[in-house]
Amino acid sequence: MFIEMEIEVLIVISAFIGSILSGLFGGGAGLIFTPTIYLFLSHTHPNSSHIMQTSITTMIASLMVSGLAAIVKHHRYNYIDWKVLKWSAPLIITGSILGCFVMTHISSQSVIYVFSLATLILAVRSTRKLIFHPPQNNIGSYHGWLFRYFGSFILGLISTLSGAASFVVPYYECIGLNIKKAIGTTTAVVWLYSIFVLIFMISLGLNQDNLPPGNIGFLNYKYLWLFMIPTIPGALLGAKLANILPERKLKILFTILLYFIGSSMLVS
Repeated sequence: MFIEMEIEVLIVISAFIGSILSGLFGGGAGLIFTPTIYLFLSHTHPNSSHIMQTSITTMIASLMVSGLAAIVKHHRYNYIDWKVLKWSAPLIITGSILGCFVMTHISSQSVIYVFSLATLILAVRSTRKLIFHPPQNNIGSYHGWLFRYFGSFILGLISTLSGAASFVVPYYECIGLNIKKAIGTTTAVVWLYSIFVLIFMISLGLNQDNLPPGNIGFLNYKYLWLFMIPTIPGALLGAKLANILPERKLKILFTILLYFIGSSMLVS
């Protein structure tokens, strides 16, 4: 009983921290949240299958309410570029749906490698940007239509497979948004594609065997309320911090987070 209580406390703390990151960086919750759920389920049900898939789906479900609250907050700060969201969201959603099908046919270990390597690659890229200080560009001037439209599709695929939407922020920066606009727009697009991912991951997991106890498809409802409750104040706090912190500090914190999570998951 005492050990179970400790685990529940850890879950609540990780949910709160993860939702702060989500509000602060537009999608960093998966970097903390997904590994916590994965390690917990691996410890309690080591012989179950599709643990990483369950972790990603449960993480997404727990952030739906807090994500909507963060969108309202970013909108008030005028940090959501609705024009960019209008053309990029359908492509990202399409890529994320394909990612759902791919994820159901590969092992949890493979998903972990995708998660870790993609995070570290993103960290290196972010470090280079901090060092060389590339000039800010207007939307459409930095990359052509192939990068913008095909890139959106690939972005949705990678975000679903990795369980972390922080890769969207650098993408929006590449097409010309400043870091705060990129974070706000990412918050909105992540919430939109999460709806589709959640529906597909629940449906695709219904016929799977040997899932952890308390699953509906790949969604584990047993501890969902523990994750969801602390995410709402966390997301609101994160969105407020994104408004207060200077842009360069936001980029530095974002880069440090990527290195830490990517390396720790790869080692584990």
